[in-house]
Amino acid sequence: MEPVPRPGVGSLSQEAPPPFDAVVLAGGRATRLGGFPKPLLVFEGATLLERALAAVSAARQAVVVGPVPDAVGAPPAARYVLEEPRFGGPLAALGAGVAELERGARDGAVWVVVLAVDVPRSADAVPLLLDAAVGSAREAAAAEGGRGPDAIVAEDDAGRLQPLLGAYRRGPLTQVLAGLARDGGLADRPMRDLVARLDLLPLRLPAGLSDDVDTWDAAERWGIGRPDAPGGTARQEDL
Repeated sequence: MEPVPRPGVGSLSQEAPPPFDAVVLAGGRATRLGGFPKPLLVFEGATLLERALAAVSAARQAVVVGPVPDAVGAPPAARYVLEEPRFGGPLAALGAGVAELERGARDGAVWVVVLAVDVPRSADAVPLLLDAAVGSAREAAAAEGGRGPDAIVAEDDAGRLQPLLGAYRRGPLTQVLAGLARDGGLADRPMRDLVARLDLLPLRLPAGLSDDVDTWDAAERWGIGRPDAPGGTARQEDL
């Protein structure tokens, strides 16, 4: 695995982004937030779910894996599904989202953007991932018809891969998910079982773009306050 993007991938392309579909993962237990639903956290005037859907607004189709939000003004611009079993982990959720994409279009886009809902700056990160997808395809074509990597996956400024912030080629993604489903199922399996079977191209993002909101301390660093809810806040599993 390469520690940095291949030459040319990290710079912005002049080409249009490739057609893509999107899966937004928005249904975890949020245990370290006391069960408060991450999609409903508000950052700079918009919920994290609204921000995630805005980040993938150019997608041909978008699927949110999680409960339909009950809040007034919740964005409808996606289809909603739940993983089976409920709270089966991110790999099970991704499998459910990709399966719903397959039901929605026979000629799905080559690229699938995978996005965790708790990345406040996803709108800045997604264009860089798609631009890298264009660059990798161009370089592969120049290299005597090669296909290029199976996925462009965000890498934070500490060098850690962030597989829930990436652009995946649909074919390899669906094939590996199907193989894992046959080999013990997707529930309660780590994402590394997926990424270990794909040819990944890490894309080092500018500082902060891949940071997520896992705890109230992290939320407060983003300026996201603890919601005041008389009688307690709704837990994700109750939605």
